[in-house]
Amino acid sequence: MAEQVKNIIEVLTKPPFNKNFNIISFDNLEPLQLLQVLNDVFAYIDPANKMDLREELPEDMAHRMLKFLSVLKYVPECSVQEFQTGIITGEKSVVYQTLAWILPNLETHKTRAYLGRYLMKVEVPEEILQDDEVDKIYQEYLELLEEFKTVHKASDKLKNNRYTAADIKKDIHQMEQEQEQLVKTIERKKVRVDSLSNTGELLTAARSLRREQERQSNILEQRHSMKAAIQAAENKYQRLMNQLKEIKAASQNMSVEKLMVKLDDEHKSSQYLVEDKLPKEVAARKKSCNDLQKVLLEPAMTEEDIDELLEKAQELQLDLNELHQKRMSKSDNADEKLVMFRKQAMMISRKKDALAEELKECTNEWTEVENELAKRKEEMRSTGAEQVLTGHEFKKYIAMIRNKGNVYKAKRAEMADLSSRSWCFGTY
Repeated sequence: MAEQVKNIIEVLTKPPFNKNFNIISFDNLEPLQLLQVLNDVFAYIDPANKMDLREELPEDMAHRMLKFLSVLKYVPECSVQEFQTGIITGEKSVVYQTLAWILPNLETHKTRAYLGRYLMKVEVPEEILQDDEVDKIYQEYLELLEEFKTVHKASDKLKNNRYTAADIKKDIHQMEQEQEQLVKTIERKKVRVDSLSNTGELLTAARSLRREQERQSNILEQRHSMKAAIQAAENKYQRLMNQLKEIKAASQNMSVEKLMVKLDDEHKSSQYLVEDKLPKEVAARKKSCNDLQKVLLEPAMTEEDIDELLEKAQELQLDLNELHQKRMSKSDNADEKLVMFRKQAMMISRKKDALAEELKECTNEWTEVENELAKRKEEMRSTGAEQVLTGHEFKKYIAMIRNKGNVYKAKRAEMADLSSRSWCFGTY
């Protein structure tokens, strides 16, 4: 407590407060005087709080201070009822804790009070909003709130902009000089053009040339886009043809039943991806986008706000863990077999999701390889090289080479035999 009072006095004795306090005099303040000090701090943050507490009823003072502290997002260490009583009676511990929280971050609280003055929504009962006119006005009010957030963010961005007035003046002066140079250049060109006898014909020809150049540029762009579309269509055609060849080659050694089983497995996998996995991913992405949109619409947060949110998140996580443990203990007592089956179902679901993700990655990798293969084949065709054989064609080619090798060995043995016979006949 003594260290807390020391820090409070250290801030109050400096500008903008300039209070003449020491530890003894500050500790001897009457409750009303202590509340007046607190109110002076509030008045610095928001001038609307500037007033003499002797002229205000205690209930009104407490209501105003509590409302202002709620705008500043102050969370008292004691209960709400104790805090309200402490504010009304000027309890030292309550006032000290409030001052110790406010004084270190006065500028942040000034910004928050300024925003809270305009962003605190007016709560309208649902029965009143049933009136169409009232509902329309309330919706306009909400739209104005959102517009204020956008304008305030733009204002902060401009305030934090690194460009100074001197830099802007320098840029303006430079642009004015460039403008003068362009005007002089245009005047010189006009003098040269006006001296020509066939000015009108030259201008007409220049306009025609520019139109044709623009037309040529558009045609080249269209040609480029059409070439890209043709290339994409050829790649797709080649990929489909390769798939057809592979299916035909696979179907040669596969019965109708096996083929139906394979198609049924592929259908189930695709159905799971379309009806279960992909909708969950889309919903998760939409939720993430909505959360990010809400964060963007919120006013700028300070480090204290982030720390406060992290603390709340940790508390909620602890509460969630306790509830989960209680639920698991109840479930264990109620039906252990049901818990076991539930765990097995969760494990199977996770395994199914992992396999679906692996299937998706393999499919993407296969598509990339097919595109790369089609691209390489196109490059080989453009260079005049022979087409690369597929797996089935390569096997047939190997078999043909093996047969020709056997024929070659037989012919070679026959030639060796004939050569030896001719040598024998020549010796005789």
